[in-house]
Amino acid sequence: MKKKFKSGFVNIIGNPNVGKSTLMNKLIGERLSIITSKAQTTRHRILGIVNDENYQIVFSDTPGVIQPNYNLQTSMMKFVRSAFQDADIFLYMVEIGEKSLKDSSFFERLKNTIYHFITH
Repeated sequence: MKKKFKSGFVNIIGNPNVGKSTLMNKLIGERLSIITSKAQTTRHRILGIVNDENYQIVFSDTPGVIQPNYNLQTSMMKFVRSAFQDADIFLYMVEIGEKSLKDSSFFERLKNTIYHFITH
């Protein structure tokens, strides 16, 4: 009996500099995303694909979630919002012990999007 092939999109989002790029690189087994201590290094979505005989996972590394203060940051947040359109799973990363989100309204929109998807 042949096993069913499964595939899906896992989008990694969260505050700046919490290890999103490091996690994606570890999950795909390659150094695809830039890793640095400087915040906001990832400026657009970076896709990494893991293939196996029975599954394929497309990981998406996104810029950190912030309240944009200038045009570049606004553009970066558009890439984060685009992650809502194709996600099967969200990984929302925060720093251990972090007390607040950089943009709590973004997190509320995320919760509302997920709730809307589940209930409809």
